[in-house]
Amino acid sequence: MVLQGERGEIDPFVLVVEGSIPNESIKPEGYWCGFGDNPETGQPITTSEWIDRLAPKALAVVAIGTCATYGGIHAMAGNPTGAMGVPDYLGWDWKSQAGIPIVCVPGCPIQPDNFSETLTYLLYQAAGAAPMIPLDDKLRPTWLFGATVHEGCDRAGYYEQGQFALTYDSPKCLVKLGCWGPVVKCNVPKRGWMNGIGGCPNVGGICIACTMPGFPDKFMPFMDEPPARRCRAAPAAPMARWSAS
Repeated sequence: MVLQGERGEIDPFVLVVEGSIPNESIKPEGYWCGFGDNPETGQPITTSEWIDRLAPKALAVVAIGTCATYGGIHAMAGNPTGAMGVPDYLGWDWKSQAGIPIVCVPGCPIQPDNFSETLTYLLYQAAGAAPMIPLDDKLRPTWLFGATVHEGCDRAGYYEQGQFALTYDSPKCLVKLGCWGPVVKCNVPKRGWMNGIGGCPNVGGICIACTMPGFPDKFMPFMDEPPARRCRAAPAAPMARWSAS
């Protein structure tokens, strides 16, 4: 399929990248990831070389999952492979031959409906039935990543009242236990993982900011209180008491 794409036999096509991109140009100690061999040299064709070949010919480039979008765990400080996300590799201002910026659908793992919905939008756009896909400054679809985890969280009411969990068996807001929900753009708590069910804080897990650039380095150590101090909100005023007259 990749050879067909390079030869123009499946135009127009959307290039979907999953996984971070090892960059042998900055870490030349080895071949970190590749697909097939170059028949002329007998050497592996690296992932980065395939992207160099295919991206200029693609209708659109879609990075799925946090590793492909922003580097993720493989791009942590000290990684030996030079791993990075597609925008860091191609450039944040890169556009396809159709004028479409890189489309990032982060998540570790990616929410499957977010992926299929993004591809569907691009197909409509390619058919002339939809305008340019709207993206935020992190190249994420705005209708999917326009709200914070907090806004879709089942525990949000406790946050507004200043009621915070101190142990994991509490139904209250998890900010003091390290949840980054108030500042992270992600729709999983509202949309759920499968058939509307799940969402990290909804089922007792803190948000560790896996849809954000800089994850995980920028948001470690997990389960510490500092995020709570940054995200704290003043408790809401007590609700008025109503009585029948």
